[in-house]
Amino acid sequence: MTEPIDRRTFLAQAGAVVGVGAGARSLRRKPLVRHVPRKLSQAIRGPVFRRGAPGFAEAALVYNERFDAVAPLAVARPFDTRDVQAAVQWGVARGVSLRARSGGHSYAGYSTLADGIVLDLRKLNSIAVDRAAGTATVGAGAQLIDVYTALAAHGATIPAGSCPSVGISGVTLGGGMGLAGRAFGLTTDHVVGVQIVTPAGWIRNVDATSDPDLFWALRGGGGGNFGVVTRFTFRLRPLPPSAAYFFVSWPWASAGEALDAWLRSAPHANEAMTSIFHLNAGGGTSAEVTGQYLGSSGDLTALLKPLTAVPGANLSTGQEAYLPLQNRWAGCSSISQAACHTVGSAPGGTLQRASFDAKSDYLRKALAPGGLKVLTQALETRASGPGSGAILFDSYGGAINRVAPDATAFVHRDVLCAMQYLSYNGDDAWLADTWSKMRPYVCGQAYQNYIDASLPHWQRAYYGANYPRLVATREHFDPDHYFKFAQGIGA
Repeated sequence: MTEPIDRRTFLAQAGAVVGVGAGARSLRRKPLVRHVPRKLSQAIRGPVFRRGAPGFAEAALVYNERFDAVAPLAVARPFDTRDVQAAVQWGVARGVSLRARSGGHSYAGYSTLADGIVLDLRKLNSIAVDRAAGTATVGAGAQLIDVYTALAAHGATIPAGSCPSVGISGVTLGGGMGLAGRAFGLTTDHVVGVQIVTPAGWIRNVDATSDPDLFWALRGGGGGNFGVVTRFTFRLRPLPPSAAYFFVSWPWASAGEALDAWLRSAPHANEAMTSIFHLNAGGGTSAEVTGQYLGSSGDLTALLKPLTAVPGANLSTGQEAYLPLQNRWAGCSSISQAACHTVGSAPGGTLQRASFDAKSDYLRKALAPGGLKVLTQALETRASGPGSGAILFDSYGGAINRVAPDATAFVHRDVLCAMQYLSYNGDDAWLADTWSKMRPYVCGQAYQNYIDASLPHWQRAYYGANYPRLVATREHFDPDHYFKFAQGIGA
């Protein structure tokens, strides 16, 4: 079926939604529609919570309390991909901005907006495993704890993060780093197919042979661009029967030496091991490492010698079945799966929301003594201020870095680690000051999933040499730039 009307005619005619047919699909044209309802609630089957109506206040909340004052015109909960298609067609026809929300964890609050409508994808949460193909089809609104649990029942998993209520769509579109990263790679590296509703109102099933440029862009090009993703198909990994976990801590006097030892060893360690170095401040200071090893805990004493050689090191290890270990990382070892969701994000959720601000960096080499000093002094300063703060380091290398920087839109393939600066419950000045002082020691890249509204030159920092191709892809699939936000591709 060809598209019979152009955008101007479409806007003049208005339209009731029809399905996608086969044949040519001009990207500047829309599916034939005959009537555009006045209200979104008349266009989709899912519920629509209008500003001020019962249920709206809770429906509008995202994970970060910093954005509680942002009140969309409405929050819609589409039932399925057809509902999403109808919502996109309605929004384009009515000139109303739409913002898709998977888990609502956007660091910069881009999963909500004050002058438009949020498409809350929580009902698009189905998870289906094809054992013969070794793949799983996962709805864009599924949360990580549910993905891990459902896949484990089939003896499978994918690498992803540890925050249980993060939506699969956001983490995947921006990369997806977690404690299986060095062993398995990123979440986005396991995507073999994506279903997306484009601004033209078409449902497109995208893979390496169908729309390869869009498929490339969706693997690391960040959330909120190109259209609304409604589901993913992932290549699965066999579920490890168990995994080892470890914690190493040091007295604060050894923090700089411990971080140096970690930077020189963790990104080059056995690929079955991924770890995170923590510098924490709040009621005191602490330095520690948490990590996962896809092997026996008996191996860890030897593998962790570079860290335990630092004065004052205290090592704790254990072994656990893989799914219970993911629950441990989620902070849910002692509660049910239903409870292991943020309050309001799923029925029975008990985990609390948070108020924080963040920045990020990447390192290509170990820090010089001056950089180590900046960080330890920053945490000492933060310990005496309001709230709390942390600087985290995620070890890269292994499977992550074996992928070429231009093979997907995720460009950060030649680094030692990602850095994340976090400030909880106030003192954004500390965050900005610490980040500024680290400029001489970092490589200039930043992680798009830790998106930072105040980051200068974010195009280069997030996407590097891949940015021009991302812009060209956006211009092709969203020529009128309907899906636009402050740090969207081509903004």
